[in-house]
Amino acid sequence: MEQKYLEASKEFLSTLIEKGTDRYGKKETPVFCLCLDPETYTPPKAPQKIDREYAISFEYLYRDFGFYWKSHLHGSNLIYDQGTIRALYMLSDMTGDTRYRAAADAYLNFFLENLVSEQTGIFGWGEHIFYNVFLDYIIGGCFQTSGWHYFYYGHELERWTTIYDILWEKDPEKTRIEIEAIYDFKIHDYDTFICNRHSQYYSGRSDDVYTFIKHTGLFAHAFALAHAKTGDSKYLTWAKKMSEVFWRIRDPRTNLVRHCVQEHWGGPKTCSGGGIGELSLFLMRAYQWSPDAEFLDKAHAYLKAYHRYFRVGENGFRAEVNCDGTDARPGELADYWEGPIRCAKAAALAYSLTKDPEMLELADVVVRSVTPDMEFDSVVERSLVSDAIEARSTVLSTALDLYEVTGDSWYLTKAQVLADDAIMRFLRNGLFVSGLSFDLHARPRKPVTYVYDARTGAGWLALNLLRLERDLDATSSGSFRVFDQLERIYD
Repeated sequence: MEQKYLEASKEFLSTLIEKGTDRYGKKETPVFCLCLDPETYTPPKAPQKIDREYAISFEYLYRDFGFYWKSHLHGSNLIYDQGTIRALYMLSDMTGDTRYRAAADAYLNFFLENLVSEQTGIFGWGEHIFYNVFLDYIIGGCFQTSGWHYFYYGHELERWTTIYDILWEKDPEKTRIEIEAIYDFKIHDYDTFICNRHSQYYSGRSDDVYTFIKHTGLFAHAFALAHAKTGDSKYLTWAKKMSEVFWRIRDPRTNLVRHCVQEHWGGPKTCSGGGIGELSLFLMRAYQWSPDAEFLDKAHAYLKAYHRYFRVGENGFRAEVNCDGTDARPGELADYWEGPIRCAKAAALAYSLTKDPEMLELADVVVRSVTPDMEFDSVVERSLVSDAIEARSTVLSTALDLYEVTGDSWYLTKAQVLADDAIMRFLRNGLFVSGLSFDLHARPRKPVTYVYDARTGAGWLALNLLRLERDLDATSSGSFRVFDQLERIYD
């Protein structure tokens, strides 16, 4: 029996293991390169010479390869390989082939042994810190230069539910300390839990005091997981206080909330659909670890507010909404990525946990509206790599969620349509690749070249293809049963 979704995921993961690990510098390591040329399987723009000039200059933005950070091009970063790690373990379980599990184990063991700060216990991952595969050590990353030797070693959690559960199994003590470092170094006011997304790998606390919505959800999830693992009530207290940060500043008439606590920050003071989707999902993941009703009730209220104030007509969503519920950009509709798609993903989980038909309606309308020919004109702007893989993978994941929680075969069929299209679009020479655009302002953005880039969430696509294969196999064998509650790992 053909297992094309398993085979596509297997091709990608096998290619990473065989051709995408760190084979550079003075020592080879088992980590995956973050960015690869699909023709040569090497990091783009590899240095001709690894010397001091490279070490002090690679950091900075340069314009001969799409505004890339050289630190990004030549790095490895577990924060972006989280989906890949989960996919490797799932593929090993599905096939019985232990080499996939061994590859994930080797990567994580190297990370925990070599990329955890001895000073702070902070993990060497996030948008501002990378392991450079040519230099064989951690380097800092930044958005701009403020001097020739400026390097910013900033720890930051990214846009997926963090794999602390897997890391806890590997090293519970180091993982616990990493989670405690959130409390020690990211929280600036222990009464209000005002916090920031950054902390310094070596020294701990950062001067940044801006509190953004998705990170409070990620921190609440981390604390709730630690509570579930240890039974220590302080972690649950921290998680609940973190969940209050944005709930406290919401408009109580609508339950809508801006995406940054500090209004003077200068960013939008309106409500962000993407932010609601991320915060709600992470609070529900916290609930799945430590089932305190506060987490679920807040997430549910945010999503109901999104459905009420953003949705327009049959399948449209407003681009931007004021916290009082009024349209901030009258007549303008949102692109489906990110707000509607992220909220649909969260709504599927909310339906699983609450059985509220409104949540099913919200997830359903988005999944039914996204078609293979829908374009996602967006990029990961610090690297100019397309968001299309993550956008399509998240819709695929939501379709699978809805099948698993309802048993309605329409969602399984839709998942196959989306998966077939994703494989056709993105699988090249064994890698899931994205178009790279050089012009940030061009509309539409025309890809100039293609690269594999872990920042696009390619590993999550591999994982969702495996989920699809699993569900198809169970359905065809007659063993599929509707899930009582969706699993907590597929983000």
